[in-house]
Amino acid sequence: MTNLNGLNIDKKSDPVWQKVNSGHDTEELEIKGYERSYICTFLTYIFYVLTLGILRLFFHWYPHLQLYATYRKCPLIRATRLLIIDDYQGKYKTYSVKDIKVIGTKNLRSPEMLKRLGNPEIELLSRIEGQKLSISLENGTKRDVSDYRAFCFKKQCYIWDEIRNEFARLVALDKYVPCSELHLGFNKGLSKEDQLLRRIVYGKNEIIVPLQSIMVLLLLEVFNPFYMFQVFTLAVWFADGYYYYTAAIILMSLFGISSSILQTRRNQKNLHGTVASTEMVRVRRSCGTFDTVSSAELVPGDIIELPRHQGTVVCDAVLLTGHCILNESMLTGESVPVTKTPLTPKKVLYDSKECSQHTLYSGTIIIQTRFYGDGPVLARVIRTGLQTNRGALVAAILYPPPADFKFDQDSYKFIGILAVISFLGFLYTVISKASRGVTASYIAIKALDIITIVIPPALPAAMTVGKLYAQARLKKEQIYCINSRVINVSGSINCICFDKTGTLTEDGLDMWGVVPNSNATLQEAEKSIPKLQNHAIFEGMLVCHSLTLINHQLCGDPLDVKMFESTGWSLEEPDAHDTSKYDLVAPTVVKAPDGMFTEIGIIQQYQFSSSLQRMSTVVKVLGSDNFRVYTKGSPEMILSLSKPQTIPSNIASELQKYTEQGYRVIAIGRSFITSNYTTIQKMHRDELERELEFLGLVILENRLKEPTIRVIEELREANIQILMITGDNIQTAVSVAKECKILERDETVINVTVIPSEHKANATIYFNVQGIPAIVNPQKEKLIVNYESIEKGLTAPNYRFALTGQTWELLREHYPELVAKICVRGAVFARMTSDQKQQLVTELMQLGYYVAMCGDGANDCGALRAAHAGISLSEAESSVASPFTSRTPDITCVPKVIRQGRAALVTSFGIFKFMVTCALTEFLSTIILYSIDSNLTDIEFLFIDICLIVNFAFFFGKTQAYSGKLASHPPMTSILSFIPLTSLILHMSIMSAFQVAAFFGVHQFPWFTPFVSHELLHYTSYENYSVFSISMFQYITTAIIFSRGKPYRKAIYTNNSFILSIIILTAVCMYITLRPAQWIVNILQLKLPPNLQWPLIIVAMAIANFLLCLFVEMIIIDFAIEKKVKVKFYRPEKSKKTVSQGS
Repeated sequence: MTNLNGLNIDKKSDPVWQKVNSGHDTEELEIKGYERSYICTFLTYIFYVLTLGILRLFFHWYPHLQLYATYRKCPLIRATRLLIIDDYQGKYKTYSVKDIKVIGTKNLRSPEMLKRLGNPEIELLSRIEGQKLSISLENGTKRDVSDYRAFCFKKQCYIWDEIRNEFARLVALDKYVPCSELHLGFNKGLSKEDQLLRRIVYGKNEIIVPLQSIMVLLLLEVFNPFYMFQVFTLAVWFADGYYYYTAAIILMSLFGISSSILQTRRNQKNLHGTVASTEMVRVRRSCGTFDTVSSAELVPGDIIELPRHQGTVVCDAVLLTGHCILNESMLTGESVPVTKTPLTPKKVLYDSKECSQHTLYSGTIIIQTRFYGDGPVLARVIRTGLQTNRGALVAAILYPPPADFKFDQDSYKFIGILAVISFLGFLYTVISKASRGVTASYIAIKALDIITIVIPPALPAAMTVGKLYAQARLKKEQIYCINSRVINVSGSINCICFDKTGTLTEDGLDMWGVVPNSNATLQEAEKSIPKLQNHAIFEGMLVCHSLTLINHQLCGDPLDVKMFESTGWSLEEPDAHDTSKYDLVAPTVVKAPDGMFTEIGIIQQYQFSSSLQRMSTVVKVLGSDNFRVYTKGSPEMILSLSKPQTIPSNIASELQKYTEQGYRVIAIGRSFITSNYTTIQKMHRDELERELEFLGLVILENRLKEPTIRVIEELREANIQILMITGDNIQTAVSVAKECKILERDETVINVTVIPSEHKANATIYFNVQGIPAIVNPQKEKLIVNYESIEKGLTAPNYRFALTGQTWELLREHYPELVAKICVRGAVFARMTSDQKQQLVTELMQLGYYVAMCGDGANDCGALRAAHAGISLSEAESSVASPFTSRTPDITCVPKVIRQGRAALVTSFGIFKFMVTCALTEFLSTIILYSIDSNLTDIEFLFIDICLIVNFAFFFGKTQAYSGKLASHPPMTSILSFIPLTSLILHMSIMSAFQVAAFFGVHQFPWFTPFVSHELLHYTSYENYSVFSISMFQYITTAIIFSRGKPYRKAIYTNNSFILSIIILTAVCMYITLRPAQWIVNILQLKLPPNLQWPLIIVAMAIANFLLCLFVEMIIIDFAIEKKVKVKFYRPEKSKKTVSQGS
């Protein structure tokens, strides 16, 4: 055992691998060490030459296999290269190879190090050469070293800990640092030498988004497996003499590559321009003076001076002196100005969540700073660059979670099936042609040609059509999508989580009235607030807020603004000479209306904390000898902090009365302190917020947005599970849920309450059937203790659960077996923190739901990012974490996203089936003609692939989303399920039968002469004409039958471009079949029958083919199979039923 910095450390033996948390709950990294094997490297390079670079190309796609081929496993302590296995939720693994770099102070003049340090002065480099570097790791290790081994993964640095024999993530001053230490030496900053030493460890304070050159993007695009397959395809076609089609595909590929490169470059530039910014900052040096430097030079530990007005926070920092008013909308979505107060110098470890009211976050906008007097407002840098909160957001954009969508997964599996079919065709071609004595080179070309036919190169491009059209239509609706992949996923949504305030309800609040408490008795509600000025609750309304004046306008939380404005008093922020009135730094002062001389100074603020559910202020009335503490927050919290003798006996019933009507209820309490201001500053918040005198309730109205009820009813009719997850009071949340129809009248609300034991080792769960929990003592209510009686319907056959964030936390800890069941029946989740919202969304996803989250950005970022489809109603920068952003700030965007998503999913489903059927139809034609050593001609292939397949695929997605009611079930997401497979098999059987019939049917006519293979590229024959003619109509048939309409898309006839294309090409195909011009005959190399008898029969067969396929798709598939068995194959619903019925 080794002790380091007070930590007991168990030194491990030399491990060859380890697991490390990446900083996200859903991701775990497995790290394996490797060192170079020179013999294996030599042999691998020989194979590169022997395979003409194909092996190297394969290793470009799978770099971990190159690592296996050229390196050998070794202990991590000796490793020079690492294999990083990123395990996401235990479902998806990605492999990355990273080099280990040695970083130290010995070779400071290397180009890489000079770039890292920002090209500092040579003299300064000389002074720090050979000095020790201080590193802090996530495992608690802190030490000084001359150099260290490290690697970077997803913009995070991991350093080898020689004491623990493991890699650990580098942290800055946000971990294992006491608050008192952050205050130490703030009168003197870091020296230039110390700053440079820290920059070696942490790098420059920049968030760099990689901006790749056009050439790099071109190479990456060209070496993509899809384009490599196209190169193989083009080579085969060129060797086979298909020059026209090869040229057409080359042009299409060039267009596709160019478009992709330009789009990627544009996206990189946009993101780079959004996050890349540097400003000039005043930083304090060790001598106490200030230097103006670029923000890129800042390092953790620097003391910076904040500007007095308009500026951007360039790092994460803690406020040491003064106050700072910020706009944090770009990170939280909250447009209300936030006031930050100085960090108290206590000997407790700094915690990012608990100390958020003292923390300034990178990218937020400084509205105003205040330090009364001439002193500067100072902050200490705790995180820089990509370690900041803003950096984490950018990293989440750069490294999104892996795709988790059944349709995408099945698409790749189906391509694998096509590969097997192509291989069988390959074998058939080789064997059949070899048996007829065909030359080996000819066999090779024709066999490879089969592979290029079965796996259509245009498939990936065609699959994006539906998403791109949906994206354009959403844009017209002022809904912006930054990730088109999510559009298809949104078509499968069957569960939606809504935030309440600002999403379902209006942002603004209106003052309804105040219910004062006198002698432990609640008085009648008073709507004229100034009449209460002799009551203590009036003073609480004056001072218990975080309002500020900006350009002479009150700014802050809308609730605080309404509450203060109702008093009729005014807010002032006096100059420095006024501070003597209060014997401390100048506070914010509230003054009575004209003619009255009462002043109250707000001298200390404790910002609202969602985890504490309260805020407090310390105030002093001018002329009084003591200080007063006013605390405002949720009724439950204020009651728990109040003296029992001051709590009215009828508080529970009164609260129920107001919350059931949908009012927002806030409670206020107060206490007195005789200590001086210096002592108060050192006191912990918990010491001030206790033994309160309960003063009463403040009642505010929070009205629903106009479209809320209509949209909720529409979603419920579509059989979509709807939940409300909010930070608000549970009674108010349940009331709003009933008002907006999330909870129906016939649904019984059962409140779930988990109460921990005194030692917190155990907890007891209670179920309150009335739906409103007891405020003070839930055990005294009429409760059902066991879940089984609820599940069996003994209480109510139709029930939904409501619970708080605290209960959710305890439920996950003590009753994990009930979490899934309560999620399935859950309706209201109140008092939820940002982390808890994200946990709930993740839990629902694990149950098999496709989850959408809709919020206004405030407290919703984690859930928006975690959901299958996040829909932000905020235009702030945090909406970058959400795939969808609506400029219309209400929930009308939700059914629009679902509607377009369903249309896009059905379009992708249809195009996939269309492309696969066309490929197999073309494969079938080729195999049939190969039996006589014939084939389709070059121009016939060109006509089929360009005029029929590509043309129809392009117009396929222009059918708009169905504008009627949302269907009660989303479209199917699995291509490999029973229904689509049955459809494909039946249609291919029909296509095969008609092509075979056409091939053998032409043999029955007296004028028929069989094809004789005498020229390599001469395929003119009656068999060719027959197979080509019938197959032309089959592509048209396929396009029509797979173009689904109601209930997810409008009818096919509304797609004018598609219908016009169908009509024109049907006419063209009939013209080619019946009586084409001689120049068409020559181009297509057709051998026409001597009369119209056989052509008319082919047209009749094509009509029969179409009608039979239409019957199969509409009657057998859509009606007989899909409407009868679809629910059985609807996986999310099946999962839901299993959980809700299981015990």
